[in-house]
Amino acid sequence: MTRELKIGFVPLTDCATLAMAKERGTFLGRGLDVKLKRYGSWAAMRDALGAGTIDAAQLLSPMVVASSAGLGPFPGEFMTAFTLNLNGNAITVSSSLFDLMSKRAPETMLRRPLSAYALKSVIDQRKEEGKPRLTFAHVFPHSMHAMELRYWLAAAGIDPSCDIDLVVIPPSLMVDALASGQIDGYCVGEPWNNAAVVAGIGRTVITSGEIWSNGPEKVLAVRKDWASENNDIHLELLRALSETSAWIDDMDNRMTVAQAISTPDYVNAPFDEVVGSLTGKNRQTGGELRIDMPDFNVFHRYAANFPWRSHAKWILSQMIRWGEAPDSVDVEHVAKSSFRPDIYCEAVRPLGVACPKSDEKMEGTHSHAWLLTEASRPVAMGPDCFMDGRVFDPSNVDAYVSGFAIRSRQTLLGESDTSQISSMTV
Repeated sequence: MTRELKIGFVPLTDCATLAMAKERGTFLGRGLDVKLKRYGSWAAMRDALGAGTIDAAQLLSPMVVASSAGLGPFPGEFMTAFTLNLNGNAITVSSSLFDLMSKRAPETMLRRPLSAYALKSVIDQRKEEGKPRLTFAHVFPHSMHAMELRYWLAAAGIDPSCDIDLVVIPPSLMVDALASGQIDGYCVGEPWNNAAVVAGIGRTVITSGEIWSNGPEKVLAVRKDWASENNDIHLELLRALSETSAWIDDMDNRMTVAQAISTPDYVNAPFDEVVGSLTGKNRQTGGELRIDMPDFNVFHRYAANFPWRSHAKWILSQMIRWGEAPDSVDVEHVAKSSFRPDIYCEAVRPLGVACPKSDEKMEGTHSHAWLLTEASRPVAMGPDCFMDGRVFDPSNVDAYVSGFAIRSRQTLLGESDTSQISSMTV
């Protein structure tokens, strides 16, 4: 007997796990008749999940954290027991802005990862000349894209709350908005960075993996009441996704994945624009081609599918930093109710997948590959460093947020101090 499920997705390359679980018959093998429904915007899919129109969704990881923090239209209703992928986003600016950055501060354009210091020089000049602020886009207020974009800007002394204008644009519309001059840059998933590069209208300046190595991106989100009422179905769904994630992370299969998801049923984009992010070949960063970035998309290795509560806490720290969540939010409760590693481990244990023994880890302490020994068996892990060298201790979120010179003035952690920015060397 098969059980019918409706699962939502957005046309991005990291819908690959859902797409291939269906295309390869893995869902059916687990007794699940899955209907995949494509959505044009994150808000529309969130609303469908909240209303029960769909049973599960490929959601932005911060959307689930926001729900548990009581933010948005479905407070406390969503949770995840499966991270779909790590990394996968990038920041792209218009070709004209990239050229201007190169002229204003050429010495900073040679460093990798590429900082936003040259952009700050452009912004400062525009202020002096009385020109309007530059406009940057991301995909949703509660998204890794928004957090990564703000992190990159603020690390160079740019206050995203007042030095630029931030707007929300659905992923598939980003390239057109850049081409028409409505925006000057954006942070989005693939293939919409590569599409701008191929069209000659944009230059990708930094990838999300260079801002935070192997940070979480999308998750499989479900309603808490649905998970409680359909525990066995939920576990089989997670097993199907785990098996598929492992298959996708065999690089020999990435070309097959690109061929499948480039079709109209999924991403509906040219194969040549989709394949780069999946294979990690011919990727652009720093405005130049970098031949091999195998970790641009990580679907299974590095314990990628384990829903680390330290990831949830980092996401919440950025919500507090930018005034989206109050300082008084119960960090422990939000992390425990939004990310469910216990359910994940129950699901994958019969598959022999290794599970960490702790729900949290320090973030930002590894610049190279390392071995996680505190697990059911040792797990090869990837770097987890931040571009500015900071370390995130999930046991002390307040201290972490207080350490940022640029943050929301509304926080109860004290006035943000921007004086140290002026003394930073470019």
